[in-house]
Amino acid sequence: MKSWQQKEIISASLVFSCISLLVQPAVAETKSYHAISSTQLMAQQSVVKVTGVKVNSTDKGIEVLLETPQAEALQPVTKTEANSYIADIPNAVLALPEDKDFSVSNPVAGIVSVSVTQADANTIRVVVTGESQVPTVELFDSEQSLIFSLTPVVSTTQAPTQPSQPTSEETPDATTSESDSSIELVVTATRTEEDIQNVPRSVTVITREQIEDQARLSTNLADILAKTVPGFGSPISRTDTFGQNLRGRNISVLIDGVPQNGNLQSFSAQLTTIDPSAIERIEVVRGPNAIYGGQATGGVVNIITKRPSGQKLTSTTNIGLDTSLTRSEDSFGYNLSHQIAGTEGKFDYTVGFSLVTTAGFYDAEGDRIANFAGDNDSTKINALAKIGVELSPEQRLQFTFNHFNQQQNSDFISDPAVDDIPGIQKSRALKLPEGTTVIGADQGISITNTLLSLNYNNDNIFGSKLQAQAYYRNYNFAGGIPDDNRGGSLRAITDSEGGTEQLGGRLQVETPFNSQKTVSLLWGVDYQNERSSQKFNIFDPGEFDASGGRIFRKIEERVFVPDYDFRELGVFGQLQWDVSDSLRLSGGLRYVNIGVSLDDYITADFPRRNIQGGDRSFGSTVFNGGIVYKFTPEVSVFASFAQGFSVPDLGRVFRRPPAGVVNILNSLQLTEPQKVDNYEIGIRGQWDNVQASLSGFYNYSDLGSAFNFNRSTDFLETVRAPQKVYGIEAAVDVQPTEGWRVGGTATWIEGENDANNDGEYLALNSITVPPLKLTAYVENQTLKGWRNRLQLLYSGDRDRAFEDGVEDGKISSFVTVDYISSIKIGQGELQIGIQNLFNNQYFPVYSQYFAPFFDSANYAGQGRTLSVGYRIIW
Repeated sequence: MKSWQQKEIISASLVFSCISLLVQPAVAETKSYHAISSTQLMAQQSVVKVTGVKVNSTDKGIEVLLETPQAEALQPVTKTEANSYIADIPNAVLALPEDKDFSVSNPVAGIVSVSVTQADANTIRVVVTGESQVPTVELFDSEQSLIFSLTPVVSTTQAPTQPSQPTSEETPDATTSESDSSIELVVTATRTEEDIQNVPRSVTVITREQIEDQARLSTNLADILAKTVPGFGSPISRTDTFGQNLRGRNISVLIDGVPQNGNLQSFSAQLTTIDPSAIERIEVVRGPNAIYGGQATGGVVNIITKRPSGQKLTSTTNIGLDTSLTRSEDSFGYNLSHQIAGTEGKFDYTVGFSLVTTAGFYDAEGDRIANFAGDNDSTKINALAKIGVELSPEQRLQFTFNHFNQQQNSDFISDPAVDDIPGIQKSRALKLPEGTTVIGADQGISITNTLLSLNYNNDNIFGSKLQAQAYYRNYNFAGGIPDDNRGGSLRAITDSEGGTEQLGGRLQVETPFNSQKTVSLLWGVDYQNERSSQKFNIFDPGEFDASGGRIFRKIEERVFVPDYDFRELGVFGQLQWDVSDSLRLSGGLRYVNIGVSLDDYITADFPRRNIQGGDRSFGSTVFNGGIVYKFTPEVSVFASFAQGFSVPDLGRVFRRPPAGVVNILNSLQLTEPQKVDNYEIGIRGQWDNVQASLSGFYNYSDLGSAFNFNRSTDFLETVRAPQKVYGIEAAVDVQPTEGWRVGGTATWIEGENDANNDGEYLALNSITVPPLKLTAYVENQTLKGWRNRLQLLYSGDRDRAFEDGVEDGKISSFVTVDYISSIKIGQGELQIGIQNLFNNQYFPVYSQYFAPFFDSANYAGQGRTLSVGYRIIW
């Protein structure tokens, strides 16, 4: 290969049509080059055919290869616009299969897109758009290719994008070399950019394309994760995320690194705080992880919001509707979203808005689904704004605002009468009496989440990289139509509401120890303070009875969970060592200090008791270590030990203290944190047309945190006991031929605890440990511009908990099949989704668990449901 341009200096002042390209002095093999006009080229040369285009990864970024035996005859004329490098190659034509142009999105962090198109009859145009700045470019030629070597300017405040292999429609030549594989970068596993092949953990990345596909079926983010992530339970179709976990333990949910979990989990909806239309990608790290703080005993879900495309202005509009195909009455919903993004000099911005409405949901038998915590009869609004500024080539400041609101307004409740019918019954929707009114409180489930964050990055401060973040979050919930609990422990007509307010910050520094950066230390500190509470609204029983159950007038508030402060301070250090090209070692530790404060209070249920508050602090040090060994560039194995740390839901402890407890914070058995030790091994393969992974794990905690349903109080109670969970996960994706993709995942988990501390372990319930889950898909680019996908989810049988006396019924298997299609029409794309294509009547695992003792929660899954939408980018 001969270098004929050592370096091209890109600047806004370059006048491409008049000034010769700047080159360094040529050496013996180096060929000097000067830009000349298109007219001159046309006169001097015959038309050159480019028969192939490839994008290869390099240690600096990527190479774009224009394949032709006449590479020396190609004479680019270049310019820059905003963040884009543009090269016009006159007297050249694309001769690709089926006369296709070439394009690929996000081939590497820092480069948004690469396109090679026929600008006119005899001119090829190459456009490379950088994320924050124009990439630096070097030009080479070989005997078979003209090569653009591109080095991106990466802004680390932006999470790296999912590198994409060109789709079958985009790829002119399916044959690739070893270096053609794109590097998939993630940030969540280590808090810095890492090639996923170098991470000694199980990681799943859900791309923007996958999110858009699954959102055609449901905008419920928990259900999207259930269909795409190994280790996650099967879908439960609920607004709250009770019953959803990773590997049988709690998850920590982040939005752009900001925690969405509060310690108070009375109405845990951390996955219902953002609409999918605002999400760029989701990174899921499976298994205990303390690198972002507590609560991640099962894993971390980091939701990364949309960001500017690098273009001057891009607008995206989606509009759609959905309806049940088993019963059309009161089942039509609609959705609308619009985003604009752009870059103006040093400033960039993303602004988006979405509105999603749903009506009644119906099962396969045409009956309205009585899910008292579902998404039915709801209105969801999401607003996202991100503004960034490049203070210098090495410094960036970014502000993010996201607001989400979901309000349910339904005329139906789950009929409590089914609980008194012998045998297991399907829940039944009961229409509220005409004129039912709630006065002084919300009517229906309400969720509001507001997030603000400010990020600062400096890529070179005394040779280190610094990242700092300050954030504020306000989360509030209210729960449904009031319940008549006069016959229960509350002895009143009630509903509940509460919330959490969080303020925190993160500071981290990545320091290399040598010039090759093969050894580096990530160190820093995190702090968060949150204040939480929950109350019961009490309604007038006389007016309720006199109105025939139609009027709920609020007359009193009663403390359910007292105001309490929860503080967490973490100091951490994480070492990375690239021993060789094949071997990487990592390890670190984190010290966590947690403080809790609350005042004296009176319990809400009878007999009401005076409980003493006070202050308490917890401290713990957690460790992690990992190893990755690459047998070949395609195959690697990994092993890791990691500890997770979490404090149980103190709200659940405070609201119903055990008999005899007066000072609740002195009840160590109830409030003591749990530390989880996790061991994991796995193997990954990344070939041109096959990607696969297999991992096994085992974790143990001396003082776990599970729950049991107490029949006498009709409430869930926390169980603290030795606990272990273990399992196997696998995933595979294959591109057998051009235009086809197939793949799937498998998850098997089992677990038990020793509730009586007698050495006898019994199975954990089937919400904590879900049954076997299998997913599969087949996707085909049927015609140019028309893509079709069929996907299957299987949730298996589980009877171990029933046989151990932990559950009152066996869990039965079910299968659902979904259909997704997209068709290019005009300037946009028609999107079609059919959920539960074969209209199978089934019951989610959540429903089956509660059915034996709480039939009013035994709701069926949705029957065949159609969604149709149209998206246009302009």
